[in-house]
Amino acid sequence: MMKPRRAVFLAFFLCFVLSLPAMALAEEAEQDANVAKRKTAAEKAAAKISKTAQERAAPELGEVTFEHVLARPDDVRLNFEFAKRQVAQNGMLGAAATLERILILNPSLDPVRMFYAVVLFRLDNLTEAARELAALSRRDLPAPIRAEVKRYQKEIEKRKRRTHLSLRESLGWGFDSNRNAVPSSKERLFGNTRLPVSANDRARRDTHFLNITTVDIAQDLPSQAGHQLLGSFTYFLQEQALQNALSLSSYSYELGGIYKTPWFNVTPLFTASHVTLSHETFLRTQGGSVLVDRDFFNGRLNVFNLNKLEHQDYVDITENLAAHERKGNQYDLKQGMTIGLLPSMSLTAALGYTHKRAKLDFNAYDRITLEADHVWIWPKEQFLINGMTVGFDEYDEPDLAIADRERHDRSFRYSITYGAPLGTLLLPLKKILPGQIKDITATFTYEYYRAFSNITNYTYHNNKLQVLFTKRWEF
Repeated sequence: MMKPRRAVFLAFFLCFVLSLPAMALAEEAEQDANVAKRKTAAEKAAAKISKTAQERAAPELGEVTFEHVLARPDDVRLNFEFAKRQVAQNGMLGAAATLERILILNPSLDPVRMFYAVVLFRLDNLTEAARELAALSRRDLPAPIRAEVKRYQKEIEKRKRRTHLSLRESLGWGFDSNRNAVPSSKERLFGNTRLPVSANDRARRDTHFLNITTVDIAQDLPSQAGHQLLGSFTYFLQEQALQNALSLSSYSYELGGIYKTPWFNVTPLFTASHVTLSHETFLRTQGGSVLVDRDFFNGRLNVFNLNKLEHQDYVDITENLAAHERKGNQYDLKQGMTIGLLPSMSLTAALGYTHKRAKLDFNAYDRITLEADHVWIWPKEQFLINGMTVGFDEYDEPDLAIADRERHDRSFRYSITYGAPLGTLLLPLKKILPGQIKDITATFTYEYYRAFSNITNYTYHNNKLQVLFTKRWEF
């Protein structure tokens, strides 16, 4: 009876582990859609200003350098071209100074003042940005610039609120080629003996319905530094079409805050979750994490360190009476950095370490992970995310019911996600689409997972396809 128990438990546990990245990826994709909206605003404004300037004047100036500006400090167009270059290189402070100099020379350049307001907004200097927008609103503006003024005034009103509440809802569909994680060899070890996988236990394809509901709240504290209190609740559901025993759901909570200093930011969080498999309580966790991060080079480089400790309380369920053997604490450490390669492109690289304790030592392990994520923002709020993770697991003791040797696992995961608002995907229908539908973000994900082990039971692969539609509301 031991072997079927462990096989079922392994399938359940891998189901849980492999489903978590789906939730994280969905949240990350939706967040990147919002990042795309914010980060392209300055570039759009720059394009409008550039077009106005080119209609009024001169031939191309080529690449403008600071030396050119020093040689001709009163040349408005030269200074403007230099400001655009500074924005493209994420040098917002320098761009703000350049644009301010232009407006001193010629205060009537409304497109330049609009661009200056956008740069101040990106610098989070909301008071000065609001002042520039108010000055623009009193002037006779072209329709596109007036629309931009109103939009940014609304954004500033939102940011000035002390309490920020948002709701994010994602609905979708997914497919797995090997949902029950059957070994590639079609054999399993039991008592050091290789046995063929029965016909009823062969790899099963399956589809699932996916729902992710997240509520976030942030409370600004009365401090110039920008300290905040944070809270979050997430409901996750992955309901299988055929293999009901592998259906997964979870409720997770976070409560903490951000403390900002001149040297680094500290984000402590208390976390808890309740996970069900096959509609039965399978896992409860309680723990906490501390994230320390710091920006360098005007935000183009962020270095971070994350420490997390949680207690995992596994509960036996009908199909698996050995879940309690995995009870114990888990410690996670992750160190890495995010580099802004371009204003529209970033790369995150991280090194992780996990130390898992368990009631029985053959379920305890140490894991090292190498992670890399590439985010590329395209025009019209589109984005592309590539992610890769390599893992190395070393278990403490052999599971003698399976084999008399310690388990060593290697894993590889690659995913690619394309996302865009429906207003972009359905461009021919954009004018007739309701406003509440245009900003729904659609994401399309492919993921390949491959696990290698010195014990054939744990060597398998899986292909995953997933489509999500995400809507975000802010209150």
